[in-house]
Amino acid sequence: MFVSDNLLKTVQGYFNEELKGLYSEMACKQMWQQILEKRFSWTPTDLLLKQQERLSESDLLYIRSVVKRLKVNEPFQYILGETFFADMLLKTDARALIPRPETEELVALVKSQGHSYSNIIDFCTGSACIALALKKAYPTAVVSAIDLSEGAIELAQENAQLNKLEIHVIVQDIFTWQSPEQFDLIVSNPPYIPQKEKGLMQANVLEHEPQMALFVPDQTPLLFYEQLAHLARTNLQAKGIIALEVHENLAQQTLALFDQEYFSRREIHRDLQGKERMILAQKA
Repeated sequence: MFVSDNLLKTVQGYFNEELKGLYSEMACKQMWQQILEKRFSWTPTDLLLKQQERLSESDLLYIRSVVKRLKVNEPFQYILGETFFADMLLKTDARALIPRPETEELVALVKSQGHSYSNIIDFCTGSACIALALKKAYPTAVVSAIDLSEGAIELAQENAQLNKLEIHVIVQDIFTWQSPEQFDLIVSNPPYIPQKEKGLMQANVLEHEPQMALFVPDQTPLLFYEQLAHLARTNLQAKGIIALEVHENLAQQTLALFDQEYFSRREIHRDLQGKERMILAQKA
């Protein structure tokens, strides 16, 4: 679609027309508002009042580039470069998975336990969304964030600086990590999607988000949880809690890894959509 002038309302029409059929009308409206808020610091009210505003050529080129990236399924959060998670603004790019609402529910589950945590570790931290949300909730706690990806750890550090929160970020493979340290909270949202489910994934996820943070072998879909159960047995102090995001179809099998010999409390929790997406276990 040719933009006949640079009026805001005309450019919005171009934006909607180009993305019609790819995104819903509501999604286009939300993305449009976020683009203008990021680019100009405009509120939704400003947007209504500035329909006759003329955009510069550089602004028009920016919006065209956003449209082009959206049309090849690049996630909007990567294009915008940020997203909100647990009342924090986080940088987002292809170095780590985009923080999801279901993961916010994991943070809420931890906070609902009424404990005052002092030593927390987050494995497979990615953007550090969980670690930072917990540091914000428990400011006196020592929080460590572990990930194998150097890029993810760089992003985690940037997000810590952005939110003025101090966490310890460490490049380390969960399968070789060892420490004599004892924690009162272990959390993780590790890779858990079997390779055979790739065909069920949306294109914007499959083509752009880091696959090492998503997929596990079909033969060993619980390998990360087996390691987390081992770490909970060795590095979780008495009465300490481990809280995990899990595959909705593998929650029962995952919970079985946390045997009653070591864990006095073992629970599956459903997300807001009713799916079995979280488990919580407490050390005896």
